[in-house]
Amino acid sequence: MLFPTRFRRTGFTLVELLVVVAIVGVLVALLLPAMQSAREAARRSACANNLKQLATACKSHVTLLSHYPTGGWDSSTTGSPDLGSDWRQPGGWCYTLLPFMDEKNVYDAADRNTIPVPMFACPTRRGSSIGPGGVVMTDYAGNRGTWASSPASPIATSTDRDTTFGLPSGAGSLPLDATNVVAAANLLNTVQAMFASGSAATGGVIFVGSALPPARIRDGASNTYLFAEKYVPQAAYVSGTTGYSVAAYAGDSPDTLRGGHRLPESDATVWADTRKGAFGGPHVGVFNAAFCDGSVRVMDLDIARQTHFLLSSREDWQPVSQ
Repeated sequence: MLFPTRFRRTGFTLVELLVVVAIVGVLVALLLPAMQSAREAARRSACANNLKQLATACKSHVTLLSHYPTGGWDSSTTGSPDLGSDWRQPGGWCYTLLPFMDEKNVYDAADRNTIPVPMFACPTRRGSSIGPGGVVMTDYAGNRGTWASSPASPIATSTDRDTTFGLPSGAGSLPLDATNVVAAANLLNTVQAMFASGSAATGGVIFVGSALPPARIRDGASNTYLFAEKYVPQAAYVSGTTGYSVAAYAGDSPDTLRGGHRLPESDATVWADTRKGAFGGPHVGVFNAAFCDGSVRVMDLDIARQTHFLLSSREDWQPVSQ
């Protein structure tokens, strides 16, 4: 007796396939933001680690030389391996820290501006220290100080306070000579007479012609910025302007030194002159900052204006609520 052959269906119907695709799509839509958030958290952590390594290198610099790295001369000058780490060095802090970052070969190299240094690059922003123009650039800035203006200028007249005093003016604003630089570095709450014209922000830790000893951090190392991420508008990532205009090894420049005279800004914020020289960065709502005690903290972009101002000044002698 013959029985009819039964065939088992092995495929999917179109409806079943569409249902599966829809389910997968929903799962991806649910998981993608979480994955992106996890990736950004990892990038922000790597960025904080860069700052930690820079702060550690700075600590080694202070231990060996008894002062913080210099801010160099101006944006037209770069480093020279024969000129030390104080006012004589025209290059900025990125250059003078290289030997303390296991980058002595870069410090000595004639083509140093084209050699990548990963520690200078925030992975959220670009992920490479080689910026527009093919030269090494920094996503971090030294704390040059704050301008002596509201909301946190000194609460009482005193000859023993430091604030800061405006920008150097003129393309040739270099230190006049050793005497002027050394004298200016020791003046308190006066206009600094260290340029052919204009004055300079000197109330922070790293500034033009500086060689600041740690004893001058009178507000306390845990209450004073050392380095922090800098604001660079997204349009400048490729154009090479506004924060990405000079190499990392240049002297005093808005590319290498920032202050607390303006609130920190998100890179998503469109450029305006009123945002020049601000800290900030590419992370949503926060920026990373290293303090003089070597700690690295996540700071809110909406930090109170006075708090930010005071954290940028090394000896304002005013209490800070963080």
